[in-house]
Amino acid sequence: DIDTFLKTVNLVRPSKIRTQADEVTYSLHVIIRFEIERALFGGKVKVSELPHLWNEKYDEYLGVEIENDSEGVMQDTHWASGYYGYFPSYALGNVYDGMFLEKLNKSFPTWRQSLTGGKLEPILSWLRDNVHSKASLYDPRDLAQRVTGMKLTAKPFLDYAEKKYSQLFAQ
Repeated sequence: DIDTFLKTVNLVRPSKIRTQADEVTYSLHVIIRFEIERALFGGKVKVSELPHLWNEKYDEYLGVEIENDSEGVMQDTHWASGYYGYFPSYALGNVYDGMFLEKLNKSFPTWRQSLTGGKLEPILSWLRDNVHSKASLYDPRDLAQRVTGMKLTAKPFLDYAEKKYSQLFAQ
């Protein structure tokens, strides 16, 4: 039945692997990496201490036990490829997405009906007019503020997640 399917595909469960995380806990994976990068570049931790720090943070933030470095500190290719400071952009994507969704809901309240009716063009048109056509003109924070009228805030994403999951898993 559809309710069981929706609950299954939207299950919130802490995971060891960032790319397998659900949308609620995903940003915690990003925060862990951000904190480790800050500690490393701030001289507060040595490279040799990263696996232990990683494992501690995964236990503290997500309640999962990391069994080896492959599912721990070595699971991402970013650091090995020299990409540092990159992970926060993933969490910022969730923040921007929440802000744009809130604005879409206010500007075009029937977008969900269009989507369920298979009519994508009105939604794509809104995105093109409000986001895509301006994305190369402004940095992301300025673009989000111009489109939504709000300063950068996680509140719309948190509101979205709370509404979605409280409705989905209400008793």
